[in-house]
Amino acid sequence: MSVVDPRRAEGLRSRLTVVRDRIVMAARAAGRDPEDLTLIAVSKTWPFEDVVALCSLGVRHFAENREQEAGPKVEAVRRVLATLPAPSAASGPGNAGAGDTPPTGRITLAGPPDGAWFPSRADGLTTLGSAVRVDVPVWHYVGQLQRNKARSVAGWAHCVQSVDRGRLAETLSRVATESGSTIAVCIQVSLDRVGDVAVPSGAPVDKAFPTRENSAASPPAAAERGGARPEDVPALADLVARAPGLVLAGVMAVAPRGVPPRPAFARLRVVSERLRCDFPEATMVSAGMSNDLEDAIAEGATHLRIGTALFGERHGVP
Repeated sequence: MSVVDPRRAEGLRSRLTVVRDRIVMAARAAGRDPEDLTLIAVSKTWPFEDVVALCSLGVRHFAENREQEAGPKVEAVRRVLATLPAPSAASGPGNAGAGDTPPTGRITLAGPPDGAWFPSRADGLTTLGSAVRVDVPVWHYVGQLQRNKARSVAGWAHCVQSVDRGRLAETLSRVATESGSTIAVCIQVSLDRVGDVAVPSGAPVDKAFPTRENSAASPPAAAERGGARPEDVPALADLVARAPGLVLAGVMAVAPRGVPPRPAFARLRVVSERLRCDFPEATMVSAGMSNDLEDAIAEGATHLRIGTALFGERHGVP
């Protein structure tokens, strides 16, 4: 029996189709394979029934940014999915094919985890590098994380995308080690200072890192956005890569407000390129949301965090 209103389910299906079409078109325009892109449904503020409905359409990845809301939602989704048979890989919006073999196209989000960095979990849902049931979500935490909330978030999140300081990484490492689990980590990069270095498409990798003089003259990153300065990413990445219980997955960023997003995403692209010189497995580039996913894809994003375009407008919610 369905746990979501049929009209709501149809709305989600329709919006998912539109989003998938946008992603495919943007990927082709950028000369990229749509299969290399992963859609993350940002389900913050939306009920667990919406997550269940999108799971039935093949969506695998979901993101939350409020620890108090996320924990109960994750548990509610788990309980509902445990009572349902694993969905078949039927064709249609959000599904790649048919038959007993789970579809593997990442754009459909119905295949195994994207790469070997998805962590093992104490509950056995996911293991490093192995396929899992297509109805088991992969959960991302994308909000600013306080250290005193790290243990709670680590209890349900497979990937924490908002690590921007060493002390937070150390706390997550300690929590993961104590619980015997592994947490994938993205370094959140501040893009609020895109004016200190112009980074056009195709720019050399070293342009991502301003000189000490330029850095000192630049305004600090906006507090509400968070993120490490680009020039601080190498040291933080080294700390994460060495930390027990953590796996360095890549980088994440949010485009600055009030300016065209493309130059900011270009900056993130070269930060990622530099990071992969030292850590080749850190290939994840989480960038792009409902209003700027095309620009993010053009600049190399691998994971797209889509909320409004999938779920609709959030009324009265920041």
